[in-house]
Amino acid sequence: MSTPDNSLPEPLPPTPSRRRLTLKPLFLLGGLILMLVVIGLINRFGLFNQAPRAVTAPPPAVAVIKATPGKQDMVLVLPGTLQPLRETQIYARASGYVRQWQVDIGAEVREGQLLLTIDSPETDQSLAHAEAALASARANLEIAGTTLRRSRELLARKFLSQQTVDEQAALLDARAAEVRANEADVRRYRDAQGFEQVTAPFAGRITYRNVEKGQLVTANSPDPNGWLYRLSALNPLRLFITVPQNQARFIHAGMPVAIQLSEFPGQDFQAQVVRTAGALDPSSKTLLTEIHIPNDAHTLASGSYAEAHFSLHLDQPAIILPANTLIARADGTRVATLGPDNHIHLKLVKMGRDFGTTVEIVSGVDAGETIVTNPSDAVQEGVLVHPIQARN
Repeated sequence: MSTPDNSLPEPLPPTPSRRRLTLKPLFLLGGLILMLVVIGLINRFGLFNQAPRAVTAPPPAVAVIKATPGKQDMVLVLPGTLQPLRETQIYARASGYVRQWQVDIGAEVREGQLLLTIDSPETDQSLAHAEAALASARANLEIAGTTLRRSRELLARKFLSQQTVDEQAALLDARAAEVRANEADVRRYRDAQGFEQVTAPFAGRITYRNVEKGQLVTANSPDPNGWLYRLSALNPLRLFITVPQNQARFIHAGMPVAIQLSEFPGQDFQAQVVRTAGALDPSSKTLLTEIHIPNDAHTLASGSYAEAHFSLHLDQPAIILPANTLIARADGTRVATLGPDNHIHLKLVKMGRDFGTTVEIVSGVDAGETIVTNPSDAVQEGVLVHPIQARN
């Protein structure tokens, strides 16, 4: 009889179907995780989310230049009008009719030269009357002197009283005063008669004649057009110019000046500063300066437009910037500058002369600073920008 076997039966080896059933939950879990990752990536890169995303814009690009000072050696050009050194309108000092005029326009006359003569019968008659009155007064004076001498002799002999002699002495003094008064009248009428000959007060050129033969002229006429001649001294000519305050300190007496006129292209006329006002005009803030231009050959005409060219050497020349760098605001003119961090800084500047395409900056900007050209509305204080060097 056989013995019964008490050992457990050996497990059967897993079959393929059983292995698939064991791994299926793991596959499901891995697939779920993979799906979640894919969905996250899709949402991350917005493949299914069509809503706009915030994008950081790059800083705006601006054109920039360097602030450079002007030239140390510069030419200051100022306009003016050529004027005679001396000019006057000659009036009549005697009333009457013009007998004859001697010179016409363009004539060169010397000081004291006769210009015209005037017939003044009233003056001649007054002079004759004054001379007759003077002769009568001198005769009366002589009689009074003779009478006084005789009366003093009679007084010594006690034939006349002292009172009579004193009266005759006073009469002599009165006669002497009459002589002096008549002499003054004679001198006055002789001077008036001398004014019948109108002469030139200084050497120059007759630039206008305002009189004709037979014309009635009046002494000391209140009529502003009652003058006879206009006389101008044309050598040298003078030029008055007004120098701006910024350059006034460079102008001084004795300074050479080159004068240019449009009718003489390429030609300079040498001149010299003779004097300045020494003070600025309160309203225009300019310095009145007088220049003399030699005109020996009378090449230059009085009244011509001219330009005075001053050669100046500036120790600290002003900054010159293009006009398109300026920002005009209610609180003043500014320029946009860049710091080392490329951030905008708006600076208030003070302008000098305006040259059209460029302007002179007196203060507010230093040489070497970076300046924005053609600033747009986006150029504001503190804004970060991308600078691009502008082409000259």
